[in-house]
Amino acid sequence: MLISMDGIDGCGKSTQVALLAEHIGADRVREPTDGRWGRLLRSLDQPTLEQQLAYFLADRASHVPVLEEAAGSEAVHRVSDRSYLSTVGYQSFESPLSPDLLERINLALVPPYDLMIVLDLPVEVGLGRVASRDGTRDWCETEDRLTWVRQVLQTWAAQRDNVVLVDASPLPEEVFAQVVAAAEAASVAQFGQVVWTPQARGVDGAPR
Repeated sequence: MLISMDGIDGCGKSTQVALLAEHIGADRVREPTDGRWGRLLRSLDQPTLEQQLAYFLADRASHVPVLEEAAGSEAVHRVSDRSYLSTVGYQSFESPLSPDLLERINLALVPPYDLMIVLDLPVEVGLGRVASRDGTRDWCETEDRLTWVRQVLQTWAAQRDNVVLVDASPLPEEVFAQVVAAAEAASVAQFGQVVWTPQARGVDGAPR
């Protein structure tokens, strides 16, 4: 299965990606990748919209084979830290390109995801978590932009069958329980069964 997690900055994606990948025996991938275009994008302090779109698309194209191997598979599982949904949200902010158009552009490139989890969190909470890390913000971590992104992702979750909204406000182990439930429901809906053997975990989310 090909599963992604998106959400505003500070929503806890990295934690949940790591937990779910271990739980289902999946490989972890992330966007942007550590490839040429991903490194170039991360090196820019204030990338223009044109640079954001060009580099994200080039980077995404470079790992399409990795995504295609897992999409629709009962045996190969990958969990991605962000996906094209983040482009739909972040790059449509104050942009001439609508979220719908950005989605169509990306869907011409990538395979359909079996499940796209959106970790939903109030913007002020996300920014508070970001500030607590090192006190600095990236170019994308502004209140106006994150408010827009959250609204776009909430809309997509309401309108797309493969996009599921998860409340990211509780403790990580409670969020993880929601994530696992969403993944298992998606597996049963598509394959008629849960296609992995989950590892037993304690209440803190750690494997026993």
